[in-house]
Amino acid sequence: MFLSISGFYVFELILLLMIYSIFGWMLEVTYAFSKKGTFVNRGFLYGPLCPIYGFGMLSLLVTIPSESSILYIFIVGMMVTSLVEYITGAILEHFFNTKWWDYTNNFLNVKGRICLSFSLAWGIISIIAIKVIQPFVYSKVNIIPDKYKIIISYTFLFCFIIDLILTIISLNKFNEIFTELSEVELELKNKYASLVGKAINKSEEIEISLKELKEKYNRILNKLSFNHRRLIKAFPGIKSKKFNAVIKDIQNRVQKNKRA
Repeated sequence: MFLSISGFYVFELILLLMIYSIFGWMLEVTYAFSKKGTFVNRGFLYGPLCPIYGFGMLSLLVTIPSESSILYIFIVGMMVTSLVEYITGAILEHFFNTKWWDYTNNFLNVKGRICLSFSLAWGIISIIAIKVIQPFVYSKVNIIPDKYKIIISYTFLFCFIIDLILTIISLNKFNEIFTELSEVELELKNKYASLVGKAINKSEEIEISLKELKEKYNRILNKLSFNHRRLIKAFPGIKSKKFNAVIKDIQNRVQKNKRA
Protein backbone atom coordinates (compact mmCIF):
# COMPACT_ATOMS: atom_id res chain seq x y z
CA MET A 1 0.00 0.00 0.00
CA PHE A 2 1.33 3.40 -1.01
CA LEU A 3 1.15 6.41 1.30
CA SER A 4 -1.47 8.91 0.13
CA ILE A 5 -2.33 12.53 0.96
CA SER A 6 -5.75 14.01 0.10
CA GLY A 7 -6.39 11.20 -2.37
CA PHE A 8 -3.00 11.43 -4.10
CA TYR A 9 -0.15 8.98 -3.72
CA VAL A 10 3.06 10.67 -2.59
CA PHE A 11 4.84 9.71 -5.81
CA GLU A 12 1.97 11.30 -7.76
CA LEU A 13 2.37 14.53 -5.80
CA ILE A 14 6.11 14.53 -6.57
CA LEU A 15 5.32 13.98 -10.26
CA LEU A 16 2.81 16.86 -10.19
CA LEU A 17 5.39 19.03 -8.41
CA MET A 18 7.74 18.39 -11.34
CA ILE A 19 5.09 19.09 -13.99
CA TYR A 20 3.84 22.34 -12.45
CA SER A 21 7.35 23.57 -11.61
CA ILE A 22 8.32 23.12 -15.27
CA PHE A 23 5.05 24.69 -16.39
CA GLY A 24 5.69 27.66 -14.07
CA TRP A 25 9.19 28.07 -15.49
CA MET A 26 7.74 28.10 -19.02
CA LEU A 27 5.22 30.76 -18.00
CA GLU A 28 7.94 32.94 -16.46
CA VAL A 29 10.20 32.60 -19.51
CA THR A 30 7.30 33.41 -21.85
CA TYR A 31 6.36 36.45 -19.77
CA ALA A 32 9.97 37.69 -19.74
CA PHE A 33 10.23 37.17 -23.52
CA SER A 34 7.03 39.18 -24.10
CA LYS A 35 8.49 42.03 -22.03
CA LYS A 36 12.10 42.04 -23.24
CA GLY A 37 11.97 40.28 -26.60
CA THR A 38 14.78 37.94 -25.58
CA PHE A 39 15.18 34.66 -23.69
CA VAL A 40 15.72 35.09 -19.95
CA ASN A 41 16.05 32.05 -17.69
CA ARG A 42 13.66 33.15 -14.95
CA GLY A 43 14.21 30.04 -12.87
CA PHE A 44 15.66 30.41 -9.39
CA LEU A 45 17.30 26.99 -9.64
CA TYR A 46 19.81 25.78 -12.20
CA GLY A 47 17.27 23.53 -13.91
CA PRO A 48 14.13 24.64 -15.82
CA LEU A 49 11.99 24.79 -12.68
CA CYS A 50 10.03 27.37 -10.70
CA PRO A 51 9.20 25.40 -7.53
CA ILE A 52 6.98 28.17 -6.14
CA TYR A 53 4.45 27.23 -8.84
CA GLY A 54 4.83 23.53 -8.11
CA PHE A 55 4.44 23.89 -4.35
CA GLY A 56 1.66 26.43 -4.84
CA MET A 57 -0.27 23.94 -6.96
CA LEU A 58 0.35 21.09 -4.51
CA SER A 59 -0.95 23.33 -1.71
CA LEU A 60 -4.15 23.85 -3.70
CA LEU A 61 -4.56 20.15 -4.48
CA VAL A 62 -4.25 19.03 -0.83
CA THR A 63 -6.48 21.80 0.59
CA ILE A 64 -9.22 22.19 -2.05
CA PRO A 65 -11.43 19.25 -3.12
CA SER A 66 -11.94 19.20 -6.90
CA GLU A 67 -15.75 19.29 -6.48
CA SER A 68 -15.60 22.58 -4.51
CA SER A 69 -17.58 25.61 -5.70
CA ILE A 70 -15.97 28.34 -7.80
CA LEU A 71 -16.29 30.84 -4.94
CA TYR A 72 -14.68 28.45 -2.45
CA ILE A 73 -11.77 27.74 -4.79
CA PHE A 74 -11.28 31.46 -5.42
CA ILE A 75 -11.20 32.42 -1.73
CA VAL A 76 -9.15 29.48 -0.43
CA GLY A 77 -6.90 29.49 -3.50
CA MET A 78 -6.18 33.18 -3.05
CA MET A 79 -5.29 32.65 0.61
CA VAL A 80 -3.19 29.51 0.10
CA THR A 81 -1.14 30.78 -2.85
CA SER A 82 -0.59 34.16 -1.19
CA LEU A 83 0.63 32.37 1.93
CA VAL A 84 3.05 30.27 -0.15
CA GLU A 85 4.34 33.42 -1.88
CA TYR A 86 4.69 35.29 1.44
CA ILE A 87 6.55 32.45 3.19
CA THR A 88 8.88 31.95 0.20
CA GLY A 89 9.70 35.67 0.11
CA ALA A 90 10.27 35.77 3.88
CA ILE A 91 12.62 32.76 3.78
CA LEU A 92 14.70 34.23 0.94
CA GLU A 93 14.94 37.60 2.68
CA HIS A 94 15.91 36.06 6.01
CA PHE A 95 18.61 33.70 4.77
CA PHE A 96 20.03 35.66 1.83
CA ASN A 97 19.35 39.31 2.82
CA THR A 98 17.66 39.97 -0.51
CA LYS A 99 14.12 40.66 -1.72
CA TRP A 100 13.70 38.85 -5.05
CA TRP A 101 10.35 40.47 -5.87
CA ASP A 102 8.85 43.62 -4.41
CA TYR A 103 5.21 44.76 -4.34
CA THR A 104 5.92 47.75 -2.10
CA ASN A 105 4.45 50.16 -4.66
CA ASN A 106 1.34 48.03 -5.19
CA PHE A 107 -1.96 48.79 -3.43
CA LEU A 108 -2.56 46.89 -0.17
CA ASN A 109 0.72 45.00 0.03
CA VAL A 110 2.17 43.16 3.03
CA LYS A 111 5.88 43.97 3.46
CA GLY A 112 6.21 44.00 -0.33
CA ARG A 113 5.92 40.20 -0.41
CA ILE A 114 2.28 39.93 -1.44
CA CYS A 115 -0.33 42.44 -2.61
CA LEU A 116 -4.06 42.56 -3.31
CA SER A 117 -3.89 42.62 -7.12
CA PHE A 118 -1.64 39.57 -7.34
CA SER A 119 -3.60 37.73 -4.66
CA LEU A 120 -6.81 38.28 -6.65
CA ALA A 121 -5.00 37.06 -9.76
CA TRP A 122 -3.87 33.94 -7.88
CA GLY A 123 -7.50 33.33 -6.88
CA ILE A 124 -8.61 33.38 -10.52
CA ILE A 125 -5.65 31.21 -11.56
CA SER A 126 -6.60 28.75 -8.79
CA ILE A 127 -10.05 28.28 -10.35
CA ILE A 128 -8.54 27.59 -13.78
CA ALA A 129 -5.90 25.31 -12.23
CA ILE A 130 -8.36 23.18 -10.21
CA LYS A 131 -11.22 23.04 -12.72
CA VAL A 132 -9.38 22.94 -16.05
CA ILE A 133 -5.63 22.31 -15.89
CA GLN A 134 -5.44 19.68 -13.13
CA PRO A 135 -8.13 17.35 -14.57
CA PHE A 136 -6.35 17.41 -17.94
CA VAL A 137 -2.87 16.89 -16.46
CA TYR A 138 -4.00 14.16 -14.06
CA SER A 139 -5.78 12.26 -16.85
CA LYS A 140 -2.47 12.14 -18.75
CA VAL A 141 -0.49 11.21 -15.63
CA ASN A 142 -2.87 8.30 -14.98
CA ILE A 143 -1.96 6.78 -18.34
CA ILE A 144 1.53 6.09 -16.97
CA PRO A 145 1.84 2.77 -15.04
CA ASP A 146 2.54 3.25 -11.33
CA LYS A 147 5.98 1.62 -11.49
CA TYR A 148 7.11 4.20 -14.07
CA LYS A 149 5.52 7.03 -12.11
CA ILE A 150 7.59 5.95 -9.11
CA ILE A 151 10.82 5.82 -11.14
CA ILE A 152 10.18 9.22 -12.75
CA SER A 153 9.05 10.93 -9.54
CA TYR A 154 11.94 9.78 -7.35
CA THR A 155 14.50 10.43 -10.09
CA PHE A 156 13.12 13.95 -10.30
CA LEU A 157 13.16 14.30 -6.51
CA PHE A 158 16.83 13.27 -6.39
CA CYS A 159 17.76 15.77 -9.14
CA PHE A 160 15.64 18.47 -7.49
CA ILE A 161 17.39 18.04 -4.13
CA ILE A 162 20.84 18.16 -5.78
CA ASP A 163 19.81 21.30 -7.70
CA LEU A 164 18.48 22.88 -4.51
CA ILE A 165 21.72 22.15 -2.62
CA LEU A 166 23.84 23.61 -5.44
CA THR A 167 21.58 26.68 -5.57
CA ILE A 168 21.87 27.25 -1.81
CA ILE A 169 25.67 26.97 -2.06
CA SER A 170 25.64 29.46 -4.95
CA LEU A 171 23.40 31.89 -3.06
CA ASN A 172 25.59 31.70 0.04
CA LYS A 173 28.58 32.58 -2.14
CA PHE A 174 26.50 35.37 -3.66
CA ASN A 175 25.83 36.71 -0.17
CA GLU A 176 29.54 36.54 0.72
CA ILE A 177 30.47 38.49 -2.42
CA PHE A 178 27.83 41.13 -1.64
CA THR A 179 29.29 41.46 1.87
CA GLU A 180 32.86 41.85 0.55
CA LEU A 181 31.78 44.42 -2.05
CA SER A 182 29.82 46.41 0.53
CA GLU A 183 32.84 46.46 2.86
CA VAL A 184 35.10 47.74 0.06
CA GLU A 185 32.51 50.33 -0.91
CA LEU A 186 32.39 51.58 2.69
CA GLU A 187 36.19 51.55 2.81
CA LEU A 188 36.26 53.66 -0.35
CA LYS A 189 33.95 56.24 1.19
CA ASN A 190 35.87 56.37 4.47
CA LYS A 191 39.22 56.57 2.68
CA TYR A 192 38.05 59.41 0.50
CA ALA A 193 36.66 61.29 3.51
CA SER A 194 39.92 60.91 5.47
CA LEU A 195 42.14 61.92 2.54
CA VAL A 196 40.12 64.99 1.67
CA GLY A 197 41.02 66.47 5.03
CA LYS A 198 44.74 66.20 4.37
CA ALA A 199 46.62 69.19 3.00
CA ILE A 200 49.86 67.54 1.77
CA ASN A 201 49.89 65.70 -1.57
CA LYS A 202 46.16 65.42 -1.24
CA SER A 203 45.16 64.77 -4.85
CA GLU A 204 47.97 62.26 -5.49
CA GLU A 205 47.20 60.26 -2.33
CA ILE A 206 43.51 60.24 -3.08
CA GLU A 207 44.12 59.04 -6.62
CA ILE A 208 46.46 56.19 -5.56
CA SER A 209 44.31 55.03 -2.62
CA LEU A 210 41.07 55.11 -4.54
CA LYS A 211 42.64 53.29 -7.48
CA GLU A 212 43.82 50.48 -5.19
CA LEU A 213 40.40 50.10 -3.60
CA LYS A 214 38.61 50.17 -6.96
CA GLU A 215 40.93 47.43 -8.23
CA LYS A 216 40.12 45.40 -5.12
CA TYR A 217 36.40 45.99 -5.74
CA ASN A 218 36.73 44.77 -9.34
CA ARG A 219 38.68 41.68 -8.26
CA ILE A 220 35.87 40.71 -5.91
CA LEU A 221 33.32 41.46 -8.63
CA ASN A 222 35.08 38.99 -10.91
CA LYS A 223 34.22 36.23 -8.43
CA LEU A 224 30.61 36.40 -9.60
CA SER A 225 29.77 33.19 -11.42
CA PHE A 226 27.64 32.80 -14.53
CA ASN A 227 24.72 31.80 -12.30
CA HIS A 228 25.10 34.91 -10.13
CA ARG A 229 24.99 37.16 -13.19
CA ARG A 230 22.04 35.19 -14.55
CA LEU A 231 20.07 35.74 -11.34
CA ILE A 232 20.79 39.48 -11.42
CA LYS A 233 19.51 39.56 -14.99
CA ALA A 234 16.50 37.32 -14.28
CA PHE A 235 15.36 39.30 -11.22
CA PRO A 236 15.84 43.00 -12.07
CA GLY A 237 13.63 43.96 -9.13
CA ILE A 238 15.96 42.35 -6.57
CA LYS A 239 16.50 44.56 -3.51
CA SER A 240 18.44 44.39 -0.28
CA LYS A 241 18.56 46.52 2.85
CA LYS A 242 22.28 45.81 3.19
CA PHE A 243 23.50 45.53 -0.41
CA ASN A 244 21.29 47.78 -2.56
CA ALA A 245 24.13 49.98 -3.85
CA VAL A 246 26.23 46.94 -4.75
CA ILE A 247 23.29 45.25 -6.50
CA LYS A 248 22.61 48.39 -8.54
CA ASP A 249 26.25 48.54 -9.60
CA ILE A 250 26.24 44.88 -10.68
CA GLN A 251 22.96 45.36 -12.58
CA ASN A 252 24.44 48.34 -14.44
CA ARG A 253 27.56 46.34 -15.35
CA VAL A 254 25.45 43.40 -16.57
CA GLN A 255 23.43 45.78 -18.76
CA LYS A 256 26.62 47.35 -20.17
CA ASN A 257 28.05 43.92 -20.98
CA LYS A 258 24.77 43.00 -22.67
CA ARG A 259 24.90 46.08 -24.91
CA ALA A 260 28.63 45.66 -25.67
